[in-house]
Amino acid sequence: MKKILLSLLAALSALGPGAVCSAQEETPPQYKVYGFIRNYLVFDSREVDAGTQDLYFYMPKDVKMVDGVDENAVPSFRMLALTSRLGLNVSGYRVGETKVNGTIEGDFYCMSGSMAAFRLRQAYMGILWDNMELGDLLLNIGQTWHPMAADLPHVTNLETGAPFNPFNRSPQIMFHWTVGKFTWTGGILYPMQYLPVGPATTTTPVWSVVADKYKPVTTYGTTKSADYNKYGMIPEVYLGVTFQSGGFLSRIGVNMFSSMPRWEAPAVRIVDEQTRELAYDVADKSVLRTRLFAFSPLVYLQVTGRNFQLKAKSVLAQSGEHMNLLSGYGVTFDWAKHALAYTPMRDWVSFLSFQFGQKFQFLGMLGYMQQLGTTKAIFADTSAIRPLWLNTSADERIQRAFRATPTLAYNVGKLTFAIEYNGTAAWFGDGARNRGGLFETGHWVLNHRIQQMVKFSF
Repeated sequence: MKKILLSLLAALSALGPGAVCSAQEETPPQYKVYGFIRNYLVFDSREVDAGTQDLYFYMPKDVKMVDGVDENAVPSFRMLALTSRLGLNVSGYRVGETKVNGTIEGDFYCMSGSMAAFRLRQAYMGILWDNMELGDLLLNIGQTWHPMAADLPHVTNLETGAPFNPFNRSPQIMFHWTVGKFTWTGGILYPMQYLPVGPATTTTPVWSVVADKYKPVTTYGTTKSADYNKYGMIPEVYLGVTFQSGGFLSRIGVNMFSSMPRWEAPAVRIVDEQTRELAYDVADKSVLRTRLFAFSPLVYLQVTGRNFQLKAKSVLAQSGEHMNLLSGYGVTFDWAKHALAYTPMRDWVSFLSFQFGQKFQFLGMLGYMQQLGTTKAIFADTSAIRPLWLNTSADERIQRAFRATPTLAYNVGKLTFAIEYNGTAAWFGDGARNRGGLFETGHWVLNHRIQQMVKFSF
Protein backbone atom coordinates (compact mmCIF):
# COMPACT_ATOMS: atom_id res chain seq x y z
CA MET A 1 0.00 0.00 0.00
CA LYS A 2 2.87 2.38 0.82
CA LYS A 3 4.44 1.78 -2.61
CA ILE A 4 1.11 2.41 -4.31
CA LEU A 5 0.62 5.73 -2.53
CA LEU A 6 4.18 6.87 -3.28
CA SER A 7 3.80 5.94 -6.95
CA LEU A 8 0.48 7.78 -7.15
CA LEU A 9 1.97 10.92 -5.59
CA ALA A 10 4.90 10.78 -7.98
CA ALA A 11 2.56 10.52 -10.96
CA LEU A 12 0.40 13.43 -9.84
CA SER A 13 3.46 15.56 -9.13
CA ALA A 14 4.45 15.19 -12.77
CA LEU A 15 1.55 17.51 -13.60
CA GLY A 16 2.64 20.18 -11.11
CA PRO A 17 4.45 23.46 -11.76
CA GLY A 18 7.80 21.86 -11.02
CA ALA A 19 7.47 19.40 -13.87
CA VAL A 20 8.37 21.80 -16.69
CA CYS A 21 9.58 19.95 -19.75
CA SER A 22 11.36 21.34 -22.74
CA ALA A 23 9.87 21.29 -26.24
CA GLN A 24 12.19 18.39 -27.17
CA GLU A 25 10.45 16.20 -24.60
CA GLU A 26 7.05 16.61 -26.24
CA THR A 27 5.61 14.25 -28.84
CA PRO A 28 2.95 15.83 -31.10
CA PRO A 29 -0.54 14.34 -31.02
CA GLN A 30 -2.23 12.39 -33.81
CA TYR A 31 -5.84 12.99 -34.87
CA LYS A 32 -8.46 10.61 -36.18
CA VAL A 33 -12.02 11.47 -37.20
CA TYR A 34 -14.56 8.70 -36.80
CA GLY A 35 -18.30 8.18 -36.76
CA PHE A 36 -21.20 6.69 -38.68
CA ILE A 37 -24.37 7.50 -40.60
CA ARG A 38 -27.32 5.43 -39.39
CA ASN A 39 -30.92 4.91 -40.48
CA TYR A 40 -33.72 3.03 -38.72
CA LEU A 41 -37.06 1.58 -39.81
CA VAL A 42 -39.22 0.61 -36.81
CA PHE A 43 -42.55 -1.19 -36.35
CA ASP A 44 -44.37 -1.46 -33.00
CA SER A 45 -47.44 -3.58 -32.33
CA ARG A 46 -48.78 -1.09 -29.73
CA GLU A 47 -48.13 2.34 -28.20
CA VAL A 48 -44.85 2.60 -26.28
CA ASP A 49 -43.00 4.91 -23.90
CA ALA A 50 -39.89 5.98 -25.78
CA GLY A 51 -37.67 8.95 -26.60
CA THR A 52 -35.93 10.35 -29.69
CA GLN A 53 -38.96 9.96 -31.93
CA ASP A 54 -39.64 6.57 -30.29
CA LEU A 55 -36.22 5.14 -31.25
CA TYR A 56 -35.02 5.02 -27.63
CA PHE A 57 -37.49 2.38 -26.45
CA TYR A 58 -38.32 1.98 -22.75
CA MET A 59 -41.51 -0.02 -22.24
CA PRO A 60 -44.92 -0.73 -23.78
CA LYS A 61 -47.85 1.31 -22.53
CA ASP A 62 -50.51 -0.25 -20.35
CA VAL A 63 -53.91 -1.40 -21.54
CA LYS A 64 -56.34 1.51 -21.88
CA MET A 65 -59.86 0.14 -22.29
CA VAL A 66 -62.52 2.50 -23.70
CA ASP A 67 -65.87 0.96 -24.71
CA GLY A 68 -64.29 -2.48 -24.74
CA VAL A 69 -61.39 -1.46 -26.97
CA ASP A 70 -57.73 -1.12 -25.94
CA GLU A 71 -56.80 2.32 -27.28
CA ASN A 72 -53.09 1.61 -26.85
CA ALA A 73 -53.20 -1.53 -29.01
CA VAL A 74 -52.41 0.53 -32.11
CA PRO A 75 -49.56 -0.52 -34.45
CA SER A 76 -47.17 2.12 -35.78
CA PHE A 77 -44.31 2.52 -38.26
CA ARG A 78 -41.57 5.14 -38.55
CA MET A 79 -38.45 5.73 -40.66
CA LEU A 80 -35.79 8.02 -39.20
CA ALA A 81 -32.25 9.05 -40.16
CA LEU A 82 -31.36 10.26 -36.67
CA THR A 83 -28.59 9.36 -34.21
CA SER A 84 -25.71 9.66 -36.70
CA ARG A 85 -22.43 10.29 -34.88
CA LEU A 86 -19.19 12.24 -35.33
CA GLY A 87 -16.12 12.10 -33.12
CA LEU A 88 -12.46 13.02 -32.89
CA ASN A 89 -9.77 10.94 -31.19
CA VAL A 90 -6.53 12.61 -30.14
CA SER A 91 -3.72 10.18 -29.29
CA GLY A 92 0.05 9.83 -29.17
CA TYR A 93 0.79 13.03 -27.25
CA ARG A 94 3.51 12.67 -24.64
CA VAL A 95 5.08 15.24 -22.35
CA GLY A 96 7.98 13.84 -20.37
CA GLU A 97 6.86 10.49 -18.95
CA THR A 98 3.16 11.34 -19.20
CA LYS A 99 0.94 10.23 -22.09
CA VAL A 100 -2.24 12.17 -22.85
CA ASN A 101 -5.12 11.30 -25.17
CA GLY A 102 -8.59 12.69 -25.61
CA THR A 103 -11.96 12.11 -27.23
CA ILE A 104 -14.70 14.54 -28.15
CA GLU A 105 -17.86 13.08 -29.65
CA GLY A 106 -21.28 14.32 -30.64
CA ASP A 107 -24.40 12.91 -32.24
CA PHE A 108 -27.82 13.99 -33.39
CA TYR A 109 -30.54 13.56 -30.80
CA CYS A 110 -34.10 14.76 -30.26
CA MET A 111 -33.96 16.34 -26.82
CA SER A 112 -37.50 17.71 -27.37
CA GLY A 113 -39.91 17.98 -30.27
CA SER A 114 -39.11 16.56 -33.71
CA MET A 115 -35.99 18.59 -34.56
CA ALA A 116 -32.71 16.65 -34.18
CA ALA A 117 -29.96 18.77 -32.59
CA PHE A 118 -26.25 18.02 -32.46
CA ARG A 119 -25.32 17.38 -28.82
CA LEU A 120 -22.18 16.61 -26.86
CA ARG A 121 -22.05 12.87 -26.19
CA GLN A 122 -18.57 12.36 -24.79
CA ALA A 123 -15.68 14.70 -24.00
CA TYR A 124 -12.88 13.37 -21.86
CA MET A 125 -9.10 13.16 -21.57
CA GLY A 126 -6.99 10.23 -20.49
CA ILE A 127 -3.71 10.82 -18.63
CA LEU A 128 -1.52 7.71 -18.52
CA TRP A 129 1.60 6.89 -16.51
CA ASP A 130 2.78 3.48 -17.79
CA ASN A 131 6.32 3.44 -16.44
CA MET A 132 5.60 3.37 -12.73
CA GLU A 133 7.21 1.02 -10.24
CA LEU A 134 3.96 -0.76 -9.50
CA GLY A 135 1.60 -1.03 -12.47
CA ASP A 136 0.07 1.54 -14.83
CA LEU A 137 -2.13 4.42 -13.77
CA LEU A 138 -4.78 5.91 -16.07
CA LEU A 139 -6.75 8.98 -15.04
CA ASN A 140 -9.90 9.78 -17.06
CA ILE A 141 -11.36 13.27 -16.64
CA GLY A 142 -14.50 14.45 -18.43
CA GLN A 143 -17.80 13.05 -19.63
CA THR A 144 -17.88 9.42 -20.67
CA TRP A 145 -19.65 6.16 -19.84
CA HIS A 146 -20.58 5.50 -16.23
CA PRO A 147 -18.60 2.43 -15.00
CA MET A 148 -21.90 0.72 -14.16
CA ALA A 149 -23.06 1.12 -17.79
CA ALA A 150 -19.83 0.68 -19.75
CA ASP A 151 -20.32 -3.01 -20.59
CA LEU A 152 -23.15 -2.85 -23.13
CA PRO A 153 -25.06 -5.91 -24.44
CA HIS A 154 -24.96 -7.06 -28.09
CA VAL A 155 -27.88 -5.20 -29.65
CA THR A 156 -28.47 -2.78 -32.54
CA ASN A 157 -31.18 -0.71 -30.84
CA LEU A 158 -30.58 2.82 -29.61
CA GLU A 159 -31.31 2.08 -25.94
CA THR A 160 -28.60 -0.64 -25.92
CA GLY A 161 -30.37 -2.77 -23.34
CA ALA A 162 -31.89 -0.13 -21.05
CA PRO A 163 -33.65 -0.47 -18.65
CA PHE A 164 -32.22 -3.98 -18.20
CA ASN A 165 -28.72 -2.49 -18.13
CA PRO A 166 -27.68 0.85 -16.62
CA PHE A 167 -27.46 3.58 -19.28
CA ASN A 168 -25.56 6.69 -18.24
CA ARG A 169 -22.75 8.96 -19.38
CA SER A 170 -21.62 11.46 -16.76
CA PRO A 171 -18.88 13.97 -15.94
CA GLN A 172 -16.35 12.09 -13.83
CA ILE A 173 -12.85 11.81 -12.42
CA MET A 174 -11.94 8.13 -12.56
CA PHE A 175 -8.66 6.34 -11.72
CA HIS A 176 -7.76 2.95 -13.26
CA TRP A 177 -4.74 1.27 -11.67
CA THR A 178 -3.57 -1.87 -13.52
CA VAL A 179 -1.32 -4.33 -11.70
CA GLY A 180 -0.77 -7.54 -13.63
CA LYS A 181 -4.16 -9.02 -14.55
CA PHE A 182 -6.09 -6.80 -12.12
CA THR A 183 -7.36 -3.26 -12.69
CA TRP A 184 -8.57 -1.27 -9.67
CA THR A 185 -11.06 1.49 -10.51
CA GLY A 186 -12.30 4.33 -8.33
CA GLY A 187 -13.58 7.86 -8.69
CA ILE A 188 -16.42 10.34 -8.46
CA LEU A 189 -19.24 11.33 -10.84
CA TYR A 190 -21.85 14.04 -11.21
CA PRO A 191 -25.24 13.71 -12.99
CA MET A 192 -25.83 15.81 -16.10
CA GLN A 193 -28.02 14.41 -18.88
CA TYR A 194 -29.28 11.36 -16.96
CA LEU A 195 -30.82 12.74 -13.81
CA PRO A 196 -32.41 11.60 -10.55
CA VAL A 197 -36.09 12.27 -9.90
CA GLY A 198 -37.60 14.15 -7.02
CA PRO A 199 -40.10 16.70 -5.78
CA ALA A 200 -40.38 20.06 -7.52
CA THR A 201 -41.47 23.02 -5.40
CA THR A 202 -43.52 25.74 -7.12
CA THR A 203 -44.79 28.87 -5.40
CA THR A 204 -47.43 30.95 -7.19
CA PRO A 205 -49.46 33.99 -6.05
CA VAL A 206 -53.18 33.21 -5.61
CA TRP A 207 -55.83 35.86 -4.93
CA SER A 208 -57.42 35.53 -1.50
CA VAL A 209 -60.94 36.93 -1.24
CA VAL A 210 -60.78 36.90 2.57
CA ALA A 211 -57.49 38.77 2.81
CA ASP A 212 -58.20 40.88 -0.29
CA LYS A 213 -54.68 40.31 -1.59
CA TYR A 214 -52.44 37.77 -3.30
CA LYS A 215 -51.04 35.05 -1.06
CA PRO A 216 -48.24 32.61 -2.01
CA VAL A 217 -49.40 29.03 -2.50
CA THR A 218 -46.80 26.25 -2.67
CA THR A 219 -47.42 23.09 -4.71
CA TYR A 220 -45.25 20.00 -4.99
CA GLY A 221 -44.81 18.20 -8.32
CA THR A 222 -42.09 15.93 -9.70
CA THR A 223 -39.11 16.58 -11.93
CA LYS A 224 -35.69 15.30 -13.03
CA SER A 225 -32.88 17.52 -11.81
CA ALA A 226 -29.18 17.57 -10.90
CA ASP A 227 -30.05 20.00 -8.07
CA TYR A 228 -30.68 17.07 -5.73
CA ASN A 229 -26.93 16.36 -5.95
CA LYS A 230 -25.82 19.95 -6.44
CA TYR A 231 -27.20 21.03 -3.07
CA GLY A 232 -26.48 17.65 -1.49
CA MET A 233 -22.76 18.40 -1.87
CA ILE A 234 -21.72 14.71 -1.99
CA PRO A 235 -20.68 13.34 -5.42
CA GLU A 236 -21.56 9.90 -6.72
CA VAL A 237 -18.78 7.38 -5.98
CA TYR A 238 -17.79 4.17 -7.80
CA LEU A 239 -15.29 1.51 -6.68
CA GLY A 240 -14.52 -1.69 -8.56
CA VAL A 241 -11.96 -4.27 -9.63
CA THR A 242 -11.54 -6.08 -12.97
CA PHE A 243 -9.70 -9.34 -13.65
CA GLN A 244 -8.69 -10.16 -17.23
CA SER A 245 -6.82 -13.18 -18.51
CA GLY A 246 -6.85 -14.10 -22.19
CA GLY A 247 -10.44 -14.08 -23.43
CA PHE A 248 -11.95 -14.08 -19.93
CA LEU A 249 -12.92 -10.91 -18.06
CA SER A 250 -14.75 -10.49 -14.78
CA ARG A 251 -15.69 -7.35 -12.88
CA ILE A 252 -17.26 -6.52 -9.55
CA GLY A 253 -18.07 -3.04 -8.33
CA VAL A 254 -20.31 -0.92 -6.15
CA ASN A 255 -21.82 2.50 -6.76
CA MET A 256 -22.75 4.92 -3.96
CA PHE A 257 -25.31 7.59 -4.82
CA SER A 258 -26.31 10.36 -2.44
CA SER A 259 -28.83 13.16 -2.91
CA MET A 260 -30.88 15.66 -0.96
CA PRO A 261 -34.42 15.52 -2.43
CA ARG A 262 -35.56 18.59 -0.44
CA TRP A 263 -33.05 21.27 0.51
CA GLU A 264 -35.48 24.20 0.80
CA ALA A 265 -38.85 22.60 1.61
CA PRO A 266 -40.93 23.39 4.72
CA ALA A 267 -40.87 21.09 7.70
CA VAL A 268 -43.24 18.16 8.22
CA ARG A 269 -45.96 18.10 10.84
CA ILE A 270 -48.28 15.33 12.00
CA VAL A 271 -51.85 15.82 10.81
CA ASP A 272 -53.38 12.79 12.49
CA GLU A 273 -51.46 10.96 15.23
CA GLN A 274 -53.84 7.99 15.18
CA THR A 275 -53.43 7.27 11.46
CA ARG A 276 -49.90 8.71 11.42
CA GLU A 277 -50.68 10.98 8.50
CA LEU A 278 -48.30 13.82 7.68
CA ALA A 279 -48.34 17.10 5.77
CA TYR A 280 -45.92 19.91 4.96
CA ASP A 281 -46.08 22.75 7.48
CA VAL A 282 -45.67 25.84 5.27
CA ALA A 283 -45.86 28.08 8.35
CA ASP A 284 -42.73 26.48 9.80
CA LYS A 285 -39.64 28.40 8.66
CA SER A 286 -37.30 25.46 9.25
CA VAL A 287 -36.42 23.37 6.20
CA LEU A 288 -35.91 19.71 5.40
CA ARG A 289 -32.33 18.64 4.75
CA THR A 290 -32.78 14.88 4.87
CA ARG A 291 -30.31 12.90 2.77
CA LEU A 292 -30.75 9.74 0.70
CA PHE A 293 -27.96 7.15 0.45
CA ALA A 294 -28.14 4.31 -2.08
CA PHE A 295 -25.68 1.48 -2.81
CA SER A 296 -25.72 -0.58 -6.03
CA PRO A 297 -23.36 -3.58 -6.45
CA LEU A 298 -22.72 -5.23 -9.83
CA VAL A 299 -21.19 -8.44 -11.19
CA TYR A 300 -20.08 -8.74 -14.81
CA LEU A 301 -18.60 -11.65 -16.82
CA GLN A 302 -17.33 -11.71 -20.39
CA VAL A 303 -15.93 -14.55 -22.53
CA THR A 304 -14.40 -13.79 -25.93
CA GLY A 305 -13.46 -16.38 -28.55
CA ARG A 306 -12.39 -16.28 -32.17
CA ASN A 307 -15.85 -15.71 -33.64
CA PHE A 308 -18.02 -15.20 -30.61
CA GLN A 309 -18.47 -13.19 -27.43
CA LEU A 310 -20.68 -13.82 -24.40
CA LYS A 311 -21.60 -11.20 -21.79
CA ALA A 312 -23.57 -11.39 -18.54
CA LYS A 313 -24.28 -8.66 -16.00
CA SER A 314 -26.36 -8.44 -12.85
CA VAL A 315 -26.99 -5.29 -10.79
CA LEU A 316 -28.80 -4.98 -7.46
CA ALA A 317 -29.65 -1.31 -7.84
CA GLN A 318 -30.87 1.16 -5.26
CA SER A 319 -32.39 4.41 -6.48
CA GLY A 320 -31.02 3.79 -9.96
CA GLU A 321 -33.34 6.08 -11.92
CA HIS A 322 -30.40 8.34 -12.90
CA MET A 323 -28.96 5.26 -14.67
CA ASN A 324 -32.18 4.92 -16.71
CA LEU A 325 -33.44 2.03 -14.59
CA LEU A 326 -37.10 1.84 -13.57
CA SER A 327 -36.20 2.72 -10.01
CA GLY A 328 -36.40 5.54 -7.47
CA TYR A 329 -36.99 6.01 -3.76
CA GLY A 330 -39.74 6.39 -1.20
CA VAL A 331 -40.61 8.62 1.74
CA THR A 332 -40.55 7.15 5.23
CA PHE A 333 -40.63 8.61 8.74
CA ASP A 334 -38.73 8.10 11.96
CA TRP A 335 -41.58 8.30 14.46
CA ALA A 336 -39.23 8.24 17.43
CA LYS A 337 -37.39 11.34 16.22
CA HIS A 338 -40.35 12.82 14.32
CA ALA A 339 -38.07 13.20 11.29
CA LEU A 340 -38.79 12.57 7.64
CA ALA A 341 -36.41 10.19 5.83
CA TYR A 342 -35.95 8.55 2.43
CA THR A 343 -35.63 4.89 1.54
CA PRO A 344 -34.32 3.61 -1.85
CA MET A 345 -36.30 1.31 -4.12
CA ARG A 346 -34.32 -1.87 -4.78
CA ASP A 347 -34.26 -3.24 -8.33
CA TRP A 348 -32.65 -6.36 -9.71
CA VAL A 349 -31.65 -5.99 -13.37
CA SER A 350 -29.76 -8.59 -15.41
CA PHE A 351 -28.93 -9.42 -18.99
CA LEU A 352 -27.27 -12.21 -20.96
CA SER A 353 -26.06 -11.35 -24.47
CA PHE A 354 -24.07 -13.00 -27.22
CA GLN A 355 -22.59 -12.35 -30.63
CA PHE A 356 -21.52 -15.04 -33.11
CA GLY A 357 -19.88 -14.66 -36.52
CA GLN A 358 -18.11 -11.88 -38.39
CA LYS A 359 -19.49 -11.19 -41.87
CA PHE A 360 -22.83 -12.84 -41.07
CA GLN A 361 -23.64 -12.28 -37.40
CA PHE A 362 -26.24 -13.68 -35.05
CA LEU A 363 -26.54 -11.67 -31.85
CA GLY A 364 -29.05 -10.80 -29.17
CA MET A 365 -29.91 -10.19 -25.55
CA LEU A 366 -32.13 -11.64 -22.84
CA GLY A 367 -32.99 -9.14 -20.11
CA TYR A 368 -35.01 -9.24 -16.92
CA MET A 369 -35.81 -6.61 -14.26
CA GLN A 370 -37.83 -6.71 -11.07
CA GLN A 371 -38.50 -4.25 -8.30
CA LEU A 372 -37.82 -5.77 -4.88
CA GLY A 373 -39.40 -3.05 -2.76
CA THR A 374 -38.03 -0.25 -0.61
CA THR A 375 -35.57 -0.91 2.21
CA LYS A 376 -38.01 0.61 4.74
CA ALA A 377 -41.79 0.98 4.89
CA ILE A 378 -43.15 3.99 2.98
CA PHE A 379 -46.28 6.06 3.50
CA ALA A 380 -49.54 4.78 2.13
CA ASP A 381 -50.83 6.24 -1.15
CA THR A 382 -53.51 8.15 0.78
CA SER A 383 -50.89 10.19 2.66
CA ALA A 384 -50.73 13.94 2.17
CA ILE A 385 -47.07 13.42 1.27
CA ARG A 386 -46.27 11.57 -1.96
CA PRO A 387 -44.89 8.17 -0.86
CA LEU A 388 -42.78 7.20 -3.89
CA TRP A 389 -40.65 8.93 -6.53
CA LEU A 390 -39.89 6.77 -9.58
CA ASN A 391 -38.40 7.16 -13.05
CA THR A 392 -40.93 9.05 -15.16
CA SER A 393 -39.59 7.72 -18.50
CA ALA A 394 -42.10 4.86 -18.37
CA ASP A 395 -45.26 3.92 -16.47
CA GLU A 396 -44.48 4.03 -12.75
CA ARG A 397 -46.64 0.95 -12.14
CA ILE A 398 -44.26 -1.38 -14.03
CA GLN A 399 -42.90 -3.78 -11.41
CA ARG A 400 -41.13 -6.34 -13.59
CA ALA A 401 -40.26 -6.77 -17.25
CA PHE A 402 -38.64 -9.16 -19.73
CA ARG A 403 -36.97 -8.56 -23.10
CA ALA A 404 -35.57 -10.77 -25.89
CA THR A 405 -33.82 -9.33 -28.97
CA PRO A 406 -32.66 -11.95 -31.51
CA THR A 407 -30.85 -10.11 -34.33
CA LEU A 408 -29.33 -10.92 -37.72
CA ALA A 409 -26.61 -8.67 -39.16
CA TYR A 410 -24.68 -8.64 -42.44
CA ASN A 411 -21.40 -6.70 -42.67
CA VAL A 412 -19.94 -5.58 -45.99
CA GLY A 413 -16.78 -3.71 -45.13
CA LYS A 414 -17.92 -0.59 -43.29
CA LEU A 415 -21.57 -1.11 -44.25
CA THR A 416 -23.91 -2.98 -41.87
CA PHE A 417 -27.45 -4.24 -42.47
CA ALA A 418 -29.32 -5.59 -39.43
CA ILE A 419 -32.83 -6.65 -38.52
CA GLU A 420 -33.80 -7.05 -34.88
CA TYR A 421 -36.89 -8.45 -33.20
CA ASN A 422 -37.55 -6.87 -29.81
CA GLY A 423 -40.13 -8.62 -27.65
CA THR A 424 -40.70 -6.70 -24.42
CA ALA A 425 -43.26 -7.74 -21.81
CA ALA A 426 -44.06 -5.53 -18.81
CA TRP A 427 -46.03 -6.42 -15.67
CA PHE A 428 -48.24 -3.53 -14.54
CA GLY A 429 -49.43 -3.43 -10.95
CA ASP A 430 -53.13 -3.11 -10.09
CA GLY A 431 -54.68 -1.40 -7.08
CA ALA A 432 -52.72 0.26 -4.29
CA ARG A 433 -49.08 -0.28 -3.34
CA ASN A 434 -48.13 -1.96 -0.09
CA ARG A 435 -45.78 -0.35 2.43
CA GLY A 436 -42.80 -1.70 0.51
CA GLY A 437 -43.88 0.16 -2.61
CA LEU A 438 -44.99 -3.00 -4.46
CA PHE A 439 -48.25 -4.24 -5.96
CA GLU A 440 -49.84 -7.51 -4.90
CA THR A 441 -51.63 -8.13 -8.23
CA GLY A 442 -51.09 -7.07 -11.81
CA HIS A 443 -51.13 -8.05 -15.48
CA TRP A 444 -48.72 -8.47 -18.39
CA VAL A 445 -48.57 -6.37 -21.56
CA LEU A 446 -46.44 -7.42 -24.55
CA ASN A 447 -45.08 -5.28 -27.39
CA HIS A 448 -43.54 -6.64 -30.58
CA ARG A 449 -40.95 -4.35 -32.16
CA ILE A 450 -39.27 -5.09 -35.50
CA GLN A 451 -36.36 -2.80 -36.24
CA GLN A 452 -34.22 -2.61 -39.37
CA MET A 453 -30.93 -0.70 -39.31
CA VAL A 454 -28.50 0.42 -42.03
CA LYS A 455 -25.20 1.95 -40.86
CA PHE A 456 -22.14 3.24 -42.70
CA SER A 457 -19.13 3.62 -40.41
CA PHE A 458 -16.07 5.68 -41.18
